[in-house]
Amino acid sequence: MGAVPFLRILAPLALVAGLVTACGHSSSSGSGGSIGDASSTTLQLRPVAARYAQDTSQGQEQLGPQTPKDLVDAMKGYDCTSQPAEVQGKLMECDAARNVFLLDAPLITGGVSSAKALKIGSSHQWYVKVVFDKEAAATLSQAVDSSLGSELAVVLDGKVLTAVVVDPGLKDGHLGITGDLDQQQASTLAGQVNGA
Repeated sequence: MGAVPFLRILAPLALVAGLVTACGHSSSSGSGGSIGDASSTTLQLRPVAARYAQDTSQGQEQLGPQTPKDLVDAMKGYDCTSQPAEVQGKLMECDAARNVFLLDAPLITGGVSSAKALKIGSSHQWYVKVVFDKEAAATLSQAVDSSLGSELAVVLDGKVLTAVVVDPGLKDGHLGITGDLDQQQASTLAGQVNGA
């Protein structure tokens, strides 16, 4: 076999091997700038670049840092019933309230040590306490040091579950997923997060 035919076989194999290595499987560290899998069944924490609330008064709909008009227009026109979309290297996804989030590459993918449904005081509402493993907790702690005051979206199955403000309370490696959850909903969500 000559050098040219050998290279024709070797080059695609090297490319595939490089892609597999670069993509990884279930890392709890950041993805190095890649937008990542939009429909991941693994829990992700993604920095929020912008947020658009569709059901607000005129002029009050865009929340977060100043966003270019073309991105705001894309967020305004986004159908929350559709699959997550990539726009200018950012991921567009919605939460249950149909707020549109523009998200950066995942800071953490996976890395969940446990998720447990807990009752909020004496009310009838529940939340899910998520505890991260050592590696993911260290990444979260670094985010507190470098991104204090910014937002992180908690994403599962292509939907934003909640967004949390990065504050010193996250340094201990856990966070709460809140909402209008009853015991059954919180237990189901905890099961999904644990299984992710």
